[in-house]
Amino acid sequence: MTAKGNNKSKKHLNPLLQFGIVFIIITILPLRSSLFAQDDGARAYWNAREKTNIFSFQYLAMNLDASDAKVFAPGQYIYGNADVDANMSFGSFAHHFAFFKRPSSFAVNIIGGSVGANFNSNISPEFLPPGIAPGIAFSQSSSGFGDPSVAFVTNLIGTPRLNSTVDLLNYEPGFSMDVALLLSVPVGAYENDKLVNLGLNRWFGRIALPLKYHFGVFAPGYMSSFELTPSVYLFGDNDNFNAGQTLKNEPLWQIESHLTHDFTSKFFGSLDMLYQNGFQSEINGIKAGENLEIGSLGFSMNYEIQDNIMIRGSYSSNVFGNDNLNTSVIKVQFVYSWNKTVENAKKLSGGE
Repeated sequence: MTAKGNNKSKKHLNPLLQFGIVFIIITILPLRSSLFAQDDGARAYWNAREKTNIFSFQYLAMNLDASDAKVFAPGQYIYGNADVDANMSFGSFAHHFAFFKRPSSFAVNIIGGSVGANFNSNISPEFLPPGIAPGIAFSQSSSGFGDPSVAFVTNLIGTPRLNSTVDLLNYEPGFSMDVALLLSVPVGAYENDKLVNLGLNRWFGRIALPLKYHFGVFAPGYMSSFELTPSVYLFGDNDNFNAGQTLKNEPLWQIESHLTHDFTSKFFGSLDMLYQNGFQSEINGIKAGENLEIGSLGFSMNYEIQDNIMIRGSYSSNVFGNDNLNTSVIKVQFVYSWNKTVENAKKLSGGE
């Protein structure tokens, strides 16, 4: 009699457990990069079950060619009249919890890697580093750690508290809105006599309002969404730029959007768009370079390798905005999720 009861429990547990596992894996990619040139990614703001922990690692290869352009955006590795290659790695840890009974998360992000730039002889005089004469081509590079950041996200509209597997099964999302806050801490590698640095030597923050509309059946293999995230970056001053000058930047406005769709229960794809405008530079009170305007299109593919692991690959390139500015970005990301309740349920389901 006891054995039959146990078998019944397993039969009832498995569908709930399977949905809970797939839900957690498919609906979270929590990296909040401090390299603000890049987007958050598709489904980055889908809410997860409480007490879920997410570990994420991402590799990024980027090329930016700004030949014959005056655009200057050091945090994005865009320099006037220069060809830049960057190879970066990002690590992130996020914890999901309830904040005033709203689905929320807190993340810590670190960044490291290398970036190199080849400047041609037409670089603007205000950007010349010490010891470089006008009309001379030169190269610079930087490696090590960039500025780490912390991020907080909480739901404002549309998503109930997700405390149990039953909550996930009853979750029928439509429209939802979150608020996301990011703060970057200026402790990364920085040399004041160089243009090319991984760290920015200043504080900056971001305020975003992720908007999501889910359509179709909300079950693995059938989920689709349209996501729109307007945001603004605000910057402190770098008072030790290029051998003691003061660099200021106007706010950077950004709109990111994704159209996502499940092709199978383990694979979804998305079409991606990123538009940025602003970030006018000012050096010692005088405007330098041009206002940044860049629009990129791309796509991403996301595959669940096993219960706790997902891999993502994406590509994007600018298609409108500043003339004479060409960018291409390739990203590969691994995500590992862990929830104590789900792991315990898996043990029970397996008869352990």
